[in-house]
Amino acid sequence: MKNKPLILLAIILGLPLISASQDIIYRNNGEEIRAVVLEISPGVVKYLKYDHRQGPVFSIAREQCEKIIYENGRVVTFDKPEKKIKSGKTENRPLPVRKSPLLGWHIGLGASNIYGDIENNKPLLASSIGVSVTLPFTRNNSLLLQADLLSLGCSFHDMDYIDESDNSRVSITNAVEDLGYIGLLLTNRYFFNSGFNYYVEGGVYGSFLVNARMQGDVEVTDTLGQVSSGSFNEQLIEFYDVFDFGVAAGLGGRIPLDKRKKWHLTLGLRFYYGLTNIIDTGIPLLNEYRESNIYGLVFLGLDIPTKSPD
Repeated sequence: MKNKPLILLAIILGLPLISASQDIIYRNNGEEIRAVVLEISPGVVKYLKYDHRQGPVFSIAREQCEKIIYENGRVVTFDKPEKKIKSGKTENRPLPVRKSPLLGWHIGLGASNIYGDIENNKPLLASSIGVSVTLPFTRNNSLLLQADLLSLGCSFHDMDYIDESDNSRVSITNAVEDLGYIGLLLTNRYFFNSGFNYYVEGGVYGSFLVNARMQGDVEVTDTLGQVSSGSFNEQLIEFYDVFDFGVAAGLGGRIPLDKRKKWHLTLGLRFYYGLTNIIDTGIPLLNEYRESNIYGLVFLGLDIPTKSPD
């Protein structure tokens, strides 16, 4: 046959195509690529598409490949990059702050007064000094236990009156009623952020009276016009009840003082409202008389964790 040499030539030229292997590349996204794999390098896999073996050469990153199954059945698998990706995300994510019990000390200044049946009184400077323990119990809440030495009371406007016993005129100035307490406070602090920097709080307090006195200056003018003056300091503890109870509320912030956020400076404002009658109503003349404490304090303190936050 005249065409026999041409047919034989075509068969010879087609042998490489017929004998070319069909490999399958499996990508991580589930895609399958029918190909002729040419080269696997550390970074990429180079291949020809099975139905375009004359070219061009394609490349795919090794990290995008799950495995390759060659035409002869050999399987090449690639490590998945998930662990590396997760590790990178963990490094960029801020480490959670772990709360530990806190020990603290503080001082406070503010104003106090007495409300109720008392008259002619005005606010007096109040002060406190004490220690505290803060116990975390949820992600955003902590229980504060605090003990204070408190100086409370009120001052009075200048007073003039006639002493009916001898008709002398009495003028009292700079009069101050000073009450000293040992106070115990229990509040819940709710923190607004994960760094535990800003909070509001509310709770109750109970105080035990240790001192009560009134002091000031007095001037007496008798009926003949003679004037005598001096100061007075009267103990009043027998007129007051030993216990005071009320509610407290406040807000504040904590500022870290070191890079490890171990020490914190605490600045806060707290308001106290007494609910009990601080007068000893067992005294006959005072059985219907009522006085209660009311005061507010701005306090500055230092918080120290009992263990490292790291």
